[in-house]
Amino acid sequence: MRRLLKYAVKQWKLYLTSAVCLVIGVYFTALGPKYIQKIIDTCIVGGKGELFFSIAIPLLAVYLITGVAKYIQEFSSDCISSAMQRCLREETFRSIVAEDQYFFKDNNPGELMSRTKQDIETVGFSTGFIAMFFIEIVVHVIYMTYCLIKINPAGAIPSLVIMPIIAVLAILSEPKGDKLSDQRSDDIADMNQSATESLGGIRTVKAFGRERAESARFDKSNRAFFRHSLKLDYLWANWITPMEALSRIMLYLAILFSGLQVIKGKMTLGELTAVTTFTSELSWPMMELGWLLTEFAAARASLRKITKILDAKPVICDGEKHLEKVSGDLEFDHVSVEADGKKILDDVSFHLDSGKTLGIMGATGSGKSTIANLAMRFIDPTSGSIKTEGTDLRDLDLVSARSAKAIVTQDIFLFSDTINANLDKGRKGQIPQEVLEQSAKDAAAYDFIAKLSDGFETVIGEKGVGLSGGQKQRVSIARAFASGRPLLIFDDATSALDMETEKKVQKAVHKHDNVTMMIIAHRISAVRDADEILILDHGRIAERGTHDQLMALKGAYYQTYMTQYPDEKEEN
Repeated sequence: MRRLLKYAVKQWKLYLTSAVCLVIGVYFTALGPKYIQKIIDTCIVGGKGELFFSIAIPLLAVYLITGVAKYIQEFSSDCISSAMQRCLREETFRSIVAEDQYFFKDNNPGELMSRTKQDIETVGFSTGFIAMFFIEIVVHVIYMTYCLIKINPAGAIPSLVIMPIIAVLAILSEPKGDKLSDQRSDDIADMNQSATESLGGIRTVKAFGRERAESARFDKSNRAFFRHSLKLDYLWANWITPMEALSRIMLYLAILFSGLQVIKGKMTLGELTAVTTFTSELSWPMMELGWLLTEFAAARASLRKITKILDAKPVICDGEKHLEKVSGDLEFDHVSVEADGKKILDDVSFHLDSGKTLGIMGATGSGKSTIANLAMRFIDPTSGSIKTEGTDLRDLDLVSARSAKAIVTQDIFLFSDTINANLDKGRKGQIPQEVLEQSAKDAAAYDFIAKLSDGFETVIGEKGVGLSGGQKQRVSIARAFASGRPLLIFDDATSALDMETEKKVQKAVHKHDNVTMMIIAHRISAVRDADEILILDHGRIAERGTHDQLMALKGAYYQTYMTQYPDEKEEN
């Protein structure tokens, strides 16, 4: 709630404009029945027809002013809603992108999309239009009741008795509406997640003939949303019907009471008309009250979900130290990682000096990618430490801990933008074009990029749609080269390349003598020239050494070599 108040304070001018116009609108709305009363009592009943236009023209002005005031009020309220949505969406998105990977294990993309769109729209709508509309109803009811009592207290009795009953009915409907709104919000998140996964992996869906299964999965969430929406509509219908009935009874009784007063000569016909009009002005707010409370219930449910995201604390936090310049030096000191009671890494130690290359091999699940994640400080070790220049990464701010490193993974992500924008990570123009082109040449990507319709300015689809797997991988490698960072981490980065292209990339990689490299691979060709090679087995270092040393051991590395190069003679 404090966040909403903080944003609301920033929109005080819009709130003030809406409030002023609200008061003007209510005041001039109340003038209308008074002028109509004068027309009836003075011109029609009193027979002074010559005064008709002198009363009717001001009445027209009252209606025009009322219309303009209400227009400005509603427009200002809508502007508040949009501004509140913008502020809340910006903070929510910043909070999401600042989270670590632990957060994304518990919050899927579909759910997060639902929070940043539907839930924020619901909250923004309630803090703007709905909030001001609620204030308008309160002011409207109070002032119209005052005007009604002032004309004739007897005519106000039905309204004073029935309005509290309607208000109680509206309040009683709110708790159930809150629960159903909460469930419906979760249903929208499930639908978004289902659609995001199915459409994002549409090729896999079609390849395995899962169209029906994915449609059924989406339909399940869609049906749940339909059921909860129907229950919410049913709840609203059950409450609105008696509210409307009571509002009409209130109007009927007002006419009855006032009519009797007219018959007895205690009220004029004009006053009867005014009482009827004021009672009608009290009827519609009572009928809107249930809807308003339903919207507030939905907003409260949405706000709880948004607040959960905003209050989430990253496990990976900034340290206190900042290094202006970080080298590629990296040291793992007795590092172990556990997850769900299982050891992923067990007592891993190595020192990667600046300018050197470390190769890491091992079977799937041996902990290779975990080392890359630790080096980037995407995760922290359970025990041991990871240092750069003698400083534990946990003691550094995240900028210092990551700014010296560029990582290329097997799972490539490219933005829906130009090749140039992908190579310079969206910093448009900060990296010279000649550097981008040279990086593309080093990654064996220049030739195919040059053949694209607009060369380096060609726009590629999201995740690199339009490029082959190997082309996307080469663009990603070129992006790492272009970054100019002293430590490059290649996590199975050449898996989609053919042997000839891989040799070209490896040759370019080894040209960068001043760059520190960590190469994680399954192919021996990717790591054989490394200064040191680690062989992982179930999270432990089973073998280590240069290519020649490991071949001489005739252990796991040697067996892998003989499997990958069966036609070559054994090396001594």
